[in-house]
Formats: sequence, C-alpha cells, structure tokens
Amino acid sequence: MTAMERGRDMQAESRWRAGWLVAAGGVGLAVFVLLYRQAFPQAAVTLEVTRPEAVETAREFLSHRGATLDGYRQAAQFGGDDDGLAFLQRTVGLEQASRWARERVPIWSWDVRWFKPAQKEEWRVGVGVDGRVVRFQHLIDEATLGADAPQDSALAQAERFLVERGWSVADFDRVESSSRKRDQRTDHHFTWEHRGTAVAWTGAGDTATGSGAVRLEVDVLGDAVGSYRHFLKVPETFERDVQRTMGVGQLLAIASLGLTFVLVLVALGLTIARHRHGDIRWQPAFRLAGLVFALALIQGVLSWPMARYAYSTELGWGTYIGMLVLILLLGTATYGLWVLFTATAGESLGREAFPRSLGGFMDAVMGRLDPAERARASFSGYAVGFAILGYLTIFYVIAQRYLGAWLPAEGPYSNIFNVYWPFLAPLTISLVAAVTEETTYRLFGISLIKRYARSTALALLVPAAIWAFGHSNYPVFPVYLRGIELTIGGVFFGLAFLQFGLLACIVAHFVIDAVQIGMPLLTSGNPAYVVSGLIVMGIALVPALLGWRLRTAGSQPERDRG
Repeated sequence: MTAMERGRDMQAESRWRAGWLVAAGGVGLAVFVLLYRQAFPQAAVTLEVTRPEAVETAREFLSHRGATLDGYRQAAQFGGDDDGLAFLQRTVGLEQASRWARERVPIWSWDVRWFKPAQKEEWRVGVGVDGRVVRFQHLIDEATLGADAPQDSALAQAERFLVERGWSVADFDRVESSSRKRDQRTDHHFTWEHRGTAVAWTGAGDTATGSGAVRLEVDVLGDAVGSYRHFLKVPETFERDVQRTMGVGQLLAIASLGLTFVLVLVALGLTIARHRHGDIRWQPAFRLAGLVFALALIQGVLSWPMARYAYSTELGWGTYIGMLVLILLLGTATYGLWVLFTATAGESLGREAFPRSLGGFMDAVMGRLDPAERARASFSGYAVGFAILGYLTIFYVIAQRYLGAWLPAEGPYSNIFNVYWPFLAPLTISLVAAVTEETTYRLFGISLIKRYARSTALALLVPAAIWAFGHSNYPVFPVYLRGIELTIGGVFFGLAFLQFGLLACIVAHFVIDAVQIGMPLLTSGNPAYVVSGLIVMGIALVPALLGWRLRTAGSQPERDRG
C-alpha cells in the first residue's frame, strides 16, 4: 500500500469516526431536550417577582408596620423549603405538589433582611413567588421593654393580624398556644392548622407515622406582633427518614473525598520524586493552577450577596469580612495547589502511558495549539458532552420508571439566583469543576493506575468510582444511585480521554455542567433570568464555534495554494 493510499484510508477512517461522533452527540442532545422533564422532575411554579420587586414589597410591608429602617443594611436571597417539597412530592405526587406550592403553601420565597452589625434587633421578611408576604420576623433583645399582656389579649391581636393578611381564622384549628415571661415583657406563641390539609406520611413499615399540614404561626412580643409564618409542617418521622438516608450518602461522599486526598498526596510525592529527575514540566501546570485559582476567586466574589445575607450579628462586621476573605483565599489556594500537583504528576505519567491523549492539552495551556487541533478538540468535546447528557437523561428516566428511584423536584429556586450576574455562575462553576476533576481523575488517576497496575480496565474504573461517589451527598434516592450513574459516566469520560484527549474531556465536562446548572434560569419563567440562561447556553457554544472558525481558517491557505 502506497503512502497516498494509507493517507486516504486514514482520512476515510477519520471521517467515519467523526460521523459516529456527530450522530452520538446529536442523539444525546435530542434525548436530553425531549426527556429532560421526565428525567429531572420540575415543579410547575413560576417565579413572578424579581429581587428588586421583592425587596420593595418587603420594605412597604415593614413601613406599614411602623418599622424605621434608616441606618440598617439590607440583604436578600432566594430560598426554598426542600423538606416541604420532598414531602409533598412523596405523598401527593409532583402534579399535586406543584398545585399546593402555587395555591396552598409557599415553598419558595425571596428572603429579605435589614440588620445592623453587632446589634440584635433586625427585620426579616419572606416574599413568595407570587409577590405576597408569607413570613416576617422582628428580632429583639430578650430584655427589650414591652407589655405583660394576658394570653387572651395577645390571641385576639394575633387573629386580627391574620385577618389583615387575608386569612379566615374560621378555616383553621388552633393547635398550639404558649406564653413565656421575659425580663420586661411577656411573649406569646400561637399556631393554627388549616383544616383539611393534613397529609399522612407512611414510613418503611407501611404504617402512618405522622402527618404534615399547612400551618400559620404568629408570635406576639409584649403588645406587638413580632413574627408571622405561613408554612408546611413536615412530620418529624419524614425528616428523620431523609436525614438517616442522607447520612449514608454523606458517608460515601466523605470516603470519596478521603480517597481523593490520597490521590493528591500521591501526586505531590510523585511530583517531588520526578522533579529530582528533571521530568516535571512546571510552566503549563502553573498556568492551569493559576486559571483555576482565578476562576474560584471570581466565583467567591460573585457569591458576596449570599455571604452578606448569612452574616451573624453576633460578629463584628470587620471580623466577618476578614474571615470571609481568609476562607476565600485559603479555599482558592487549595484548589490551585490541588490542580498544580495533579497536573504535574499526571502530565509526567501521561507522557509515558497515554502520550497521544495529552498532546493538545499542554499546547492549549501554553497557547500554541494548532487551530485544526483546537477545532478537533472542541468539536469532540461538545459531541462527547451531548452524548453523556443523553446517557444521564436515559439513566434517570429508567431509574425512576422501573427501579423505584426518585429525585426531589426542581422549581424556580437555585443558588445561582443569589449571586451577582447569575449567568456567570454556571460558567465559573463549570470551568473550575471541569479542569479540577478531569485533571485529577482522568489525567492523573487513569495515568497512575495504568502506569503501576498495568490494567486499562482498572485505570478506567477506579478513578471513575472515586469521582462518582463523591457526589453521593446530592439528594438522589437511593443514595448510591449517583455513584452508579457517575461511575458509568466516569468510564465514558475515561474512554473519551483515551480516544480524544484530555482537552476534549474538559470541554465535555464543562458543557454538561454549564447546561445542567444553567437550566433553572430557563425554567424560572422570569424574562431576565431566561435571557441570562440563553446567554449561558450561547457562551457554552462559543468554543465550538471558535474551533470551527479556526479550523476553517487553518485550511484556507491550502485552498488558496490549490
């Protein structure tokens, strides 16, 4: 066979592989789009108010109650009652749970607080997804002067407040009344249960072990209403069942973290040993570690609204800020060192075990990757990412339909709503996860086991399992399901590493995370968040489009010469 014939055969084989890759990616993306809601349950609840609208509603409510907010700092975040939603989903089903969340009980809300550093007194207001106030609290010192009103008088005041909020007290049964004498006042607590809303919980023994119901709570502090809450009371037995199950998941995740720590220590040891023999390339690893450090730092800065809301007034403001800065710097430095040592040791081992899988990656880090190779890695990464998305979707459809698995439904709530510029959160989170995890478990993990165990099968399986069970603390039941799902997915990533290289794996991992993390933006129903979600999806496609353009540009001179 002549060199020309061999070249034609290689081109034909390359086109054949590219065709299969396109087909797999296209099918995977189609499966994800068509079966997304079957695989990942969605509560049919629309977020109708933005953060500024919720803050203004809360401010007007407090102003109507005579609160003076001058000099107070304001913070807000979006939150959800995960236990309440899970309880409804498990007892009345997702469709009815969604109806309850829309009509009967607030599962999600904007939570707004006004506080002063190092001062006990503060105001908190919860605004539901429909714009109604569903919760408020006025925190004051126990020694604050107030009235010693009798319980009957306080009860009448609490009932008047509920009527003002639009409730008919006749529809409720009072289930709790209590009073507590403070130093200079008497506080009263009242709880009502909405008649006809009780839902029984059947535990593992198929016997009723408690019930949940819609409730209202009002506290009267002295002679003023100090708190109000409209909520779903979840039976303690259900909470204990979930906590017990999640405890097993936490154990699996901690075990995975421990094994990952061992991997990093081994990487450190190999880096030191191989450095003595001049076999470590520091510059690419430092660049990669610097990228991860910068991205993690940016994500920490973007998360400032969440940190501001979480501030405890028992700490001084300066002390709290100092603690946050120190924790952020230590955390990002840890990420950077983690990537530095797994990249140096992994690259050194990979050159021996899988040299073809590393070629484009190190060149890309150093900024000298050939345009055609960059296009190929981007194309392969997106195709692999879409194919794995399809696999994940099918996995959960089958697991829920035939194996009794269940996932808590997603709603209009996601932590990405609580950061600056929500569309940036999926990008920074996805990039950090993709680079860190693929460097650790694919580049270093696979190369390490292949080099010393001489087994490709073990090299694919062991790092995949360690990585997979690190996700067992996610609320997916049974808790070992994520370990099985992602062990298979990790093997797919490993095969992609061997076949298409590390750069393609990082692109694929980024695509999967960016799409999954960004989906709540698209399903929120809020135009601003929908646009943000579209930006996320658009930016996630930029590397593929750029790769195609570079490949085209790279081939243009050849056409011109022809």
